[in-house]
Amino acid sequence: MPQIKFSHKYQKILNSHNDVIETATLLQVSIINLEDLSKEFLNYDTDNGVYELPKRGKYLMLIFLKEHEDYTTDLNLFTTLRRHTPEKHKFYMSQIGKVFKVMV
Repeated sequence: MPQIKFSHKYQKILNSHNDVIETATLLQVSIINLEDLSKEFLNYDTDNGVYELPKRGKYLMLIFLKEHEDYTTDLNLFTTLRRHTPEKHKFYMSQIGKVFKVMV
């Protein structure tokens, strides 16, 4: 099972019990430029600056679907940004639809 690693216990990867989710399914991979993202999105993605990103640069935006909790049918998406390299892009594109183990 592929892994997606986080350096911090971000709000976006928590479940309704405030525990880090165990798995998530990769739905989409998009190439973006950091300078094109809104301040509001960057605040969401970095937990209001807990993780500092450069002002500019080519990145991958990964969109994941959180695992379902037993008592709810809610669908919860979250994004994460990763520095773009051709190798990373190829890897993540080949993993669309796969379940990732979430690591902190």
